[in-house]
Amino acid sequence: MRLFGGRESETKVEVSQKRPPLVVGVYRRARRPDRGHMEVLSRRVPYWFLVVSLLAFASIQIWLNPFGFSDLVQRYSQDVSGLLITGPYLYGTEGRDRVSVTLIDEGTLHQLQTPWPWTYGDHARALGALLSYKPKAVVVDILFVDPRRDETLGELIDVIHRYQAAHVPLYFEGGVDLPYGENALTPEIVATGVPVLDPSTPINAGVARQYDGTGHCFNVKPDNDGTCPSLALKVYRDVFPKQPPAKINDKMELVWGTRTAPSNLKWMSDQGKTCATDFTLVQRIYLAFFDTSQVKSPCPYNAVIPVEGLMAGSDADIPKLIEDRVVFYGAHLQGAQDTVFTPVNNLLPGVFVHAMALDNLVTFRGRPEQDAISLFGQVQDGNLVQIVAVIPVILILSWFHWLGLKRGRERKERSATFEYFLEKTVEKLWHYLAFGLALGIGLLLTLAAGLSVANWVEVVFVSAELAALLLVGAPDSFWGYLRHVAGADVQDR
Repeated sequence: MRLFGGRESETKVEVSQKRPPLVVGVYRRARRPDRGHMEVLSRRVPYWFLVVSLLAFASIQIWLNPFGFSDLVQRYSQDVSGLLITGPYLYGTEGRDRVSVTLIDEGTLHQLQTPWPWTYGDHARALGALLSYKPKAVVVDILFVDPRRDETLGELIDVIHRYQAAHVPLYFEGGVDLPYGENALTPEIVATGVPVLDPSTPINAGVARQYDGTGHCFNVKPDNDGTCPSLALKVYRDVFPKQPPAKINDKMELVWGTRTAPSNLKWMSDQGKTCATDFTLVQRIYLAFFDTSQVKSPCPYNAVIPVEGLMAGSDADIPKLIEDRVVFYGAHLQGAQDTVFTPVNNLLPGVFVHAMALDNLVTFRGRPEQDAISLFGQVQDGNLVQIVAVIPVILILSWFHWLGLKRGRERKERSATFEYFLEKTVEKLWHYLAFGLALGIGLLLTLAAGLSVANWVEVVFVSAELAALLLVGAPDSFWGYLRHVAGADVQDR
């Protein structure tokens, strides 16, 4: 028995030396893989594994936003597109011809010899001058929040009633996030029944690229879903009822025009500023990438009416800049801190964000670009939309790659020169194919669902990355490694 037991023990030792335990074998192969074995196995990667691995990479890239890459790509692409293509060549002037801005600035205070803040009576005279030129509507972009003793308040109330009698829509803005519970607007003005709108605008890294779809209701009746439209949407809905706006699922993506209103060239030149409008396409391309400060214009897109000229009535251009237009009445004063950068301008007064939002609605006939789409009545996250958009690219690229591997296993001997040129040709075609597919899907999303370029352009970059991963054989090598570590035989299918 001892002899038998000893032989059995020796036999077990020999077997264990020839065939180590499963865990030990996996560890050894993982630590010191056989590269030749892995390479053979990598050529047998299944189609489903290619799809899953590329989808996992794309999801990580889009959803987790490593190093802020997604945000940077989206906003940088939006800015470059605005400077190069959308602003100077593709964006129409329909809105520019229907929206103007009248500004109180330092020049106004100097010429009229008036201090700031103005009295209610001063504002009443400016608004009365606007009304005399028969505007389509007027939006007051000055907050009347702080209570003060001013005997001229009755003059402003009287002007509001004159607007109502003339059936010219007049809107005031209400204060939001007031720290001490102040009234959003002076009660006496609210009592006139004038609509009060939310002036909030989202700012991304100091740049105005988007516009809210909804806001505070104040004294405006909510829609059926309990929300109230943002300032520009409310004005557009009231003033342009023949082209009702589409439902904004989250935010509008602002398209900033670069072809400033011709009337701005005159008064900007009087201030010693030059509007950047005479660049060639080659100059624009160079400056957009290497010196954006030079290609960005100090001139706003919408026509500007200096208040001093309005009240004096000395400028022959003023009537045509007001009649049958929506006019935003605002201020641009030192210390007010109501300025923003835009993708195509340097600092501009904040009132131009509202003007540009309304300009977009008019130009796009109530169908502005958005940052989210709705499927089956539900608003979908922008990242989810991008992942869904990249799936067709993944399926097609993986299929071509898998067929190439299959042909490689079955093809006959070819000359080394032919193989070299074939690989180079395929490599170029793959990059073009990836970009073409992604661009086609993105344009389809823009045309069919109104999704903005900023919200699908990352699909193009991710598609190029996926093509590069397949070109270097990353998913194939990973499959070969996993199969080798698992102990697969070369003949395994």
